[in-house]
Amino acid sequence: MSDVRDPLSLPHRRILVVAPHQDDESLGCGGLIAALAADGRALSILFVTDGGASHRNSPTWPRARLATQREQEAEEALVRLGAARAPRIFLRLPDAAMPPAGTPAHAAALARVTELVRAFEPDLVILPWRRDPHCDHRDAWLLTTQALSAAGLDPERLEYAVWLDELGHPDDHPLPGEAERVVFDIDAQVARKRAAVAAHLSQASDLIADDPEGFRLSAGTIARLTGPLEVYWRPLR
Repeated sequence: MSDVRDPLSLPHRRILVVAPHQDDESLGCGGLIAALAADGRALSILFVTDGGASHRNSPTWPRARLATQREQEAEEALVRLGAARAPRIFLRLPDAAMPPAGTPAHAAALARVTELVRAFEPDLVILPWRRDPHCDHRDAWLLTTQALSAAGLDPERLEYAVWLDELGHPDDHPLPGEAERVVFDIDAQVARKRAAVAAHLSQASDLIADDPEGFRLSAGTIARLTGPLEVYWRPLR
């Protein structure tokens, strides 16, 4: 078992948080966001996709309306985490269909993220686990790492997994020598984290009730990700 650390043991002052969707910031790293924001650290939040694919068949929530709703939910979640003043960027790439490398849309997204990291100069980047079993999580990881390379930056990184323990195959998990498991005690931030998750009404409630195939976070998933510990992977190579 990894040693459990105090979030404030992190020495970093400028932290970029990368969320593939509006809710990943709360589910994956809400505890760290709350602790670091309360300590006065400089935070910047990058939301990569528009989040508009979770209820594809809803007649009353077309994609544009849902994407707007999800941005509003993210804004409220940051308030509940105590990070209302943290600058945030909504990149608005298509949920579940991020542009592939070699396309003009990918080049434009890469240029924008490169500009962001070059301007913010983070000394810590919190991003999705590289093989988290969701295409947007993997693509967001790749886009961020490409942008850091293009900007000539190599900050420390912590990678959070949202779906690895629930949906991952053995090959999705860290390989020997690939990453160090890092665990933070977020018990003091759990209430804020749970409140932030609850702010994502379109994903965690019956707000959208006319799409039987629509996505909804299960009670089990929320419980698994909102306990007193947050687990990350620090890359070793």
